[in-house]
Amino acid sequence: MFNEVQSSHQYSLLLITKPSLQATALLQHLKQSLSLTGKLHNIQRSLDDIASSSVVLFDMMEADKKAIHYWQDVLSRKSNALKVLLMNTPDEYPFRDIENWPHINGVFYVSEDERRMVEGLQGILRGECYFSQKLASYLITHSGNYRYNSSESALLTHREKEILNKLRIGASNNEIARSLFISENTVKTHLYNLFKKIAVKNRTQAVSWANDNLRR
Repeated sequence: MFNEVQSSHQYSLLLITKPSLQATALLQHLKQSLSLTGKLHNIQRSLDDIASSSVVLFDMMEADKKAIHYWQDVLSRKSNALKVLLMNTPDEYPFRDIENWPHINGVFYVSEDERRMVEGLQGILRGECYFSQKLASYLITHSGNYRYNSSESALLTHREKEILNKLRIGASNNEIARSLFISENTVKTHLYNLFKKIAVKNRTQAVSWANDNLRR
């Protein structure tokens, strides 16, 4: 538990939006709720010095296509330790467009309130993702599109290694969820993360990778 809390403090929040009193209030609320440092950055201004251990909250409500392409390009050049989250995301925003975001770890839709955002961010700081079940399923299915060109690609969390070892013995998502006392949806998001990190497309390839690279 101590390690969990300690690791969350290594992160800082970066809220990318249009500056306003509401945005400032949201940032203050998140900083206090999560005990993190953080800052607000104007979505229309360039930024190169993003800390590698940032949790980036990108406000889709204030983004046009030009801004989205600019920020996707900037974020794609950053460290894999970066965690990118979309907030105020329109319900109709296509999954294939979400897939284009580098380091994507979560999507908060317009309908979700601050309490849900805090809960989602708490999970992200523990190494989880925050996706709807449909989106998680889509990303897992299409995760072969992801490739990490970095030696960090195989740095799996303890929970990810646990899940890989369950896959090796043929456990289903339901069985993994029950044995680790987590929801089936959480298992799917972990699998998505895993497949992305080790650049595989399915469970069979993941097991093969685990057999070559992991000790039991």
